Amino acid sequence: MRTLQDVDAASDRCNADPQSTRPSTGRVVRAGAFAGALAAVGTTVIAVIASAADVSLEVDAEPIPIAAFTWWTVIGAALGVVLARLVRDRRRFTVVTVVGTGFSLVPAIALPDDTATTAVLVSCHLLAAAIIIPVLRHQFAAR
Repeated sequence: MRTLQDVDAASDRCNADPQSTRPSTGRVVRAGAFAGALAAVGTTVIAVIASAADVSLEVDAEPIPIAAFTWWTVIGAALGVVLARLVRDRRRFTVVTVVGTGFSLVPAIALPDDTATTAVLVSCHLLAAAIIIPVLRHQFAAR
């Protein structure tokens, strides 16, 4: 009896481009979903702990909902999946995602009303990136 792993492996072989190190779509989506879920839990836990510690979590006097941490982390993972499919090189993927993470920190640093909120937002960005980028990067074949 064939297992799901056998089917995935056969599919990966059939869809493989011998000149490319680009990973298969199914593998990238599964890895991205796993990393995104794990990162979303992590960022949400940080936000809940910060909220319990009386960190305002406000930008322009508007509170950031806890669910927004989960939502935007999942969006970040989805962007990572799209990039992993578009970029054919492990190194280029890493550079683009690290630079993108750096750019995503600009509003997290510039917009919050207080230093504690800034620290929480920056921590959440870095935690999500530290989980999602290596998992997706691992999907590329080593050269």
